[in-house]
Amino acid sequence: MSADLRDALALARAGDERGFSTIYAELAANVNRYAHSRNVEDPEQFTNDVFLSAFRSLDRFEGDEDRLRGWIFTIARNRAIDDARRRSRRPTIADADVPEETTPGADVVALRDLEADHVTDQLAVLTDEQREVLMLRLVAGLTIAEVADTVGREIGAVKALQRRAIRRLQKELPDDPYPSDHHER
Repeated sequence: MSADLRDALALARAGDERGFSTIYAELAANVNRYAHSRNVEDPEQFTNDVFLSAFRSLDRFEGDEDRLRGWIFTIARNRAIDDARRRSRRPTIADADVPEETTPGADVVALRDLEADHVTDQLAVLTDEQREVLMLRLVAGLTIAEVADTVGREIGAVKALQRRAIRRLQKELPDDPYPSDHHER
């Protein structure tokens, strides 16, 4: 971790707003990408909630800046699991009953949805554990040790899951990673 994050953690522990801002600036983009990869309902709000929760319980955090990322992603992972459970219990509302919100242009939404669907389809060949390890490693940018800490497994088990996931993807994915209808990007 950077010296900036070490200093930010010390400032945040002392209640200094600059410390919180620096921690958020350093880690929020990765938490947001992780939220998108887990298909949480509102990734931006999710990211804010993760940091709010982390900052509220910072007095109970007993690690240094090297453990901070893993701790924040443990919070994010637990919240993503809660989000998925909550959505699975919620009844589906017909689209016609939902008021329209201001959204990006249709072309932006369509491309984003195609990309997300394509990645989701490709990752469907993996087990849930393999997919989780890859998302934490590649999307969130965590180290093997941080992933192991986040998912509560030994480092060797995380390495094995990652290795099996990559082999499975290499075996299962087509030679052309983008189907012909996606070439017009």
